[in-house]
Amino acid sequence: MNKKIFKLKKETGASGLDVATGALIFMMFTSLVFSLYLQIYKQTSLIKIHENALGYIIQICEDIDMKSYGETEDLAEYKNEIVSTIGLPQDKYKLSMYQEKYIDENPNAQDLVKKITINITYNFDGEDRTIIVKKIKVKE
Repeated sequence: MNKKIFKLKKETGASGLDVATGALIFMMFTSLVFSLYLQIYKQTSLIKIHENALGYIIQICEDIDMKSYGETEDLAEYKNEIVSTIGLPQDKYKLSMYQEKYIDENPNAQDLVKKITINITYNFDGEDRTIIVKKIKVKE
């Protein structure tokens, strides 16, 4: 009987190249997932901070609507009152308010309209961001 002997390559397990390739793919996938997670976390944090700032601005605008035209004349005093009323955290948000009256541009007109500009500035990720809202107050 003739026996044919085939020599097969020995399969002793994973070679060094297989391990290196697997480790490289694992590191790339892990860094991709970590990077995506970090970006999602930053965006959700920014949205929460921005949402809080907009909530404070809405409260300020509603308070301005409730006040009469003359009660919002001294904005420095009004700003201190509104900060304590709504509980604006001064360490996170910086509030600034200023007004422009229609009579400043037209001295012959009556004092009936003013534009109040509300700025809230906050810092996120080393960058200052500002939300600006302009509100018109009319004398009734």
